[in-house]
Amino acid sequence: MARAGGVFEDDALVDRVNLALQNMWSRLDSLPRSDEFWSGTNNRTTWYKVDEFAQRCVVRDSSDETARWAAVGFWMHAGSFGGLQLLAEDAAVRDDAVYDLIAVAEWVWLEVGVDPGPHLERALARVGSSVLQRLTQSGGRVGRAAVAASVFLAGESFTEAIGRQHWNMFLHALAVPMPHDRDPSVVREALAAAEEQWLATAQQCLSNDASSVVDLMDAAQWWAVHRDYDVVGRLRELLGALSRDSLELMAGDHDGETAASLRAALLVLDGHGFSSRRYP
Repeated sequence: MARAGGVFEDDALVDRVNLALQNMWSRLDSLPRSDEFWSGTNNRTTWYKVDEFAQRCVVRDSSDETARWAAVGFWMHAGSFGGLQLLAEDAAVRDDAVYDLIAVAEWVWLEVGVDPGPHLERALARVGSSVLQRLTQSGGRVGRAAVAASVFLAGESFTEAIGRQHWNMFLHALAVPMPHDRDPSVVREALAAAEEQWLATAQQCLSNDASSVVDLMDAAQWWAVHRDYDVVGRLRELLGALSRDSLELMAGDHDGETAASLRAALLVLDGHGFSSRRYP
């Protein structure tokens, strides 16, 4: 599995899942064929059997981290939030599990476009509000995840809780095909209203402040890096709602990655392309 482009999920999380899957395959493959697990099978190791084996191992020994993460990995690969319950169980003995919960939920959300909603709510309820409250003061990635979890349980949407509400809105707006890119053979009446709403909302939210421009550029970067999808035409159109002078002023008032995003926006507005690489 690869990164999904989130702000919580990271290389270490994905590496942990991949390593667990590989190790679980090796463990099952080395299991003697006389073991009862192989009863009624053709004695061949398959990913389906590795998944079943991992689930059994977790039931037998809840401290089996390799089996737990392999099972979580299978849920992730299937585009399901089922692994959140396994991570919630782990939160009783490991504070980092709260970070894992938010990161895995974000990964699946980005891959399938489905909000974790009640799945995450049940998992966090199992962790408990007292644990989350304690961890919000801990700082670092665990503290940040605990804050997001608490905001989510307070009734905010998942995208709002992780700070990607505008980013998600820009993500959808950028995916609306330009007129010359539309397939004339596709009946689009059912989609037109939703697409126009995304564009209208994006234009309303794209105000003269750096954060909205950064969210827009980050959303375009996600399409380029994680979906190899060219959205430069729609990006340039949306940026056209801002004046070049205002973008230059914002770029001059900021530094670091924010300034880099604003400079990249200026290049796009001037007719340049959009690289899938990170901003210079």
